Amino acid sequence: MSRKRPPGWWYPWIFVGLFGIVFAVNMTMMKFATSTFSGLAVEHAFEKGNAYNAEIAAERAQTALGWTGTLAVVATEPEDEDARTVRWRFTLTDADKAPIDGLRITAEIDRPTLTGHDIAMTLDPVAPGTYEAETLLPFKGQWDVRLIANQADDPKFRLRQRVEIP
Repeated sequence: MSRKRPPGWWYPWIFVGLFGIVFAVNMTMMKFATSTFSGLAVEHAFEKGNAYNAEIAAERAQTALGWTGTLAVVATEPEDEDARTVRWRFTLTDADKAPIDGLRITAEIDRPTLTGHDIAMTLDPVAPGTYEAETLLPFKGQWDVRLIANQADDPKFRLRQRVEIP
């Protein structure tokens, strides 16, 4: 004698299947979340956090100087594929709009969306208050530039700017 199953005996399995699908989707999303981005946004975050008050003091000192700096891309020349040779120009004037000479200008260029392509450059004086350099960037698009103007190894002016390389 065989026993007949009651109607709807399989309804609980619908819930088990749905929870299984939700679990599988969550595991997939966790895998993508942990494998595509390391979560590290700043190198040496602890040290930089401890130096925050010094950063504020340097910003106030720069504001008190009244200097105005302008960074521009003067020319770009396509190389192979996406690479570009870029000519940079930085001009610096004091509060009276007089050019400032005798500085050592350094800059770091990095890609905001891709690590490992950081470029360091030194801008050379070409005219009073005007400094230029040429670099080869491996990609066109957006780049972050962090520029420092030093006077006798003392940072006097800092500029942070995002530029678009066509």
